[in-house]
Amino acid sequence: MKIDPIVKNILTELKFKETDCLWEKHGATCMKHRYIEIAGKHKGVSIDALEEVEKNSEVGVVVIKCHASLGKVKVITYGEASPKNNKNNYPYAMAEKRAIDRAILKLIGLHGFVYSEDEVDSPIDDVLFQTTKKEVIQNKKPIKQNSYADKLLEIENSLNAEKPDLSGSTTKLARLKSEINKAHNYSDFLKTKEGKQIIMLDNKLIKMKMNRR
Repeated sequence: MKIDPIVKNILTELKFKETDCLWEKHGATCMKHRYIEIAGKHKGVSIDALEEVEKNSEVGVVVIKCHASLGKVKVITYGEASPKNNKNNYPYAMAEKRAIDRAILKLIGLHGFVYSEDEVDSPIDDVLFQTTKKEVIQNKKPIKQNSYADKLLEIENSLNAEKPDLSGSTTKLARLKSEINKAHNYSDFLKTKEGKQIIMLDNKLIKMKMNRR
C-alpha cells in the first residue's frame, strides 16, 4: 500500500503506525474507526452537533448532519446509511459514525487521501473504487510547471496576512489538492516544486491551527 507523503506527515505527528491504523480496500486507503476517534481527540476536534436530516426506519434510510470544529475552523458534513450502502441492522449508528469520522478526517487534513473504513463498505463503493491503478495512470495528464502557481500564491498570501483566513485557506487547499489528484498522478506531482509548496502549506496550516487552540 502506497501512502501519500501528506498522510505520512500527519500520522507521524499522531504517532500512529501505518500498519496499525491503515488498510486498503477496493483501491482506497482506509483508516480504522478507533484510530480516527483517537486522532480527533488528540487534535482537539469538537463534535458540536448532530442532526437527523432524513430518517425512514421502515426502509433503513438515515442521514445525519454533523457540525464539528477544530479551534476556529468549522465543518459541516453528512453521514448516510441505506440498504444500498449499509449491510448491518443499525443504520442510525452507522450514519452517525460515518458523519463523525468524515468530519474528523476533514478537520485534521486527511479527507480525500484517507477514508473511514465505514465509508468503503458497500456495492456502491465497490463500483467507485473498481478502477485499476493502470486505468487511473492512463487518464492522468502530463504535469506542467507553474500551472497552479497563482492558486498556491493566493493561499500563501492568505496565510501570511495580518489576520490569516485559516478556514478559507483550508478549503482552497483541499479543493486544489482534489483538482490536482483528478488531473495528475498525485505522488509524482508532490515531487515537483509546486508539490513541495503544497506540503509546506499543508504543514503550515496544521501548525497555525494548533497555535490557535
